[in-house]
Amino acid sequence: MNQSQKQFEFKNVDELKAFLKYQQRSANQYKLRFNDLLLEKVEESPIKLDSDLSLADFQTLYDSKVPVIIKGLDKDWENWDWDYLIQNYKECYFRCAIDDDGNYLKLRFDQYIHYFQNNTDYNPFYIFDGDIPQNMLNQYKIPYLFPQDYLAYLKQRRPQYRWILCGPKQSGSMIHIDPYETSAWNCVVLGKKRWVMFPPSVDKNIIKGKSLISKDVLENINNPIDYFSIIVPLVKKHCDSQNIKYYDFIQSEHETVYVPNGWWHAVLNIEDCVAVTQNYVCDQNLEKFWIAFNKENPTLSQQFLTNVQQENEELYNRILALNEKFNIQIKSLQQNDNNSEQDSLEEFQNQFD
Repeated sequence: MNQSQKQFEFKNVDELKAFLKYQQRSANQYKLRFNDLLLEKVEESPIKLDSDLSLADFQTLYDSKVPVIIKGLDKDWENWDWDYLIQNYKECYFRCAIDDDGNYLKLRFDQYIHYFQNNTDYNPFYIFDGDIPQNMLNQYKIPYLFPQDYLAYLKQRRPQYRWILCGPKQSGSMIHIDPYETSAWNCVVLGKKRWVMFPPSVDKNIIKGKSLISKDVLENINNPIDYFSIIVPLVKKHCDSQNIKYYDFIQSEHETVYVPNGWWHAVLNIEDCVAVTQNYVCDQNLEKFWIAFNKENPTLSQQFLTNVQQENEELYNRILALNEKFNIQIKSLQQNDNNSEQDSLEEFQNQFD
């Protein structure tokens, strides 16, 4: 969270809704639409791999190329069940919404679970929190297929990059691309999700429906059920007409979805669900990351380069080669005042929210 943002904690969901001036829509309408989505056949799945996949094969065949699903990467993770989570984190506050000013809105976990179990909202509040309690961080391990983490060179300036996701069925995330050409992995430990994934080549106006439906209709689409039921069929039809490969599939418990950099994706929880996800930069997406990072945040990118120079000579030389290859100009850090640096930090964090 950057310095211009605030955190607000609420005693119960009624206070949260009053703060947001939450406007409910027809619960029955969305229940019917959600049930229709459950009946749809989704068969465009990425290849499924077992957890004995070698790191070399993953990096050569899939990393920064195509989505895959890997089974069993959480086989040695501990205590991921509802009873344990409720008992051990009931007094913790988790972010489940963001207001129009970018402030984080939090509920205590026991209050969220009470809401979770009884809600009839068309677009339920969804825990998507990067401030993960330390005990919860200890409950999982980064899968062996994702050992590199070059963003760590930002040190204390690194934005949130790993999240706990928890929400009831019908919750989820709208279509987006992860920022700065980062890749991601997402492991479901409880429940099931439906995903759609489209390659970077598909135009943003197609993906978001701007070229497919009227502006009046589009203005009312602010939740995953509407996106999946109204826009996804149209985007898939467009991709079919252009012979563009996409994916529309179900992720089950103990499966990890790999999201390559640049791929569009949206997610709908089709069961009550808990997942862990993390963004990262590795050898395979380093080039595209560095180009995007310099273009969108030159101040912070130069701090990154300075830190790399001090700690990883081989990586530093590779980045210098990229600068020469793509004519990336290095801006002197000495010219940056504190306000410029803080603006860069805030911009970087905003990209990940």
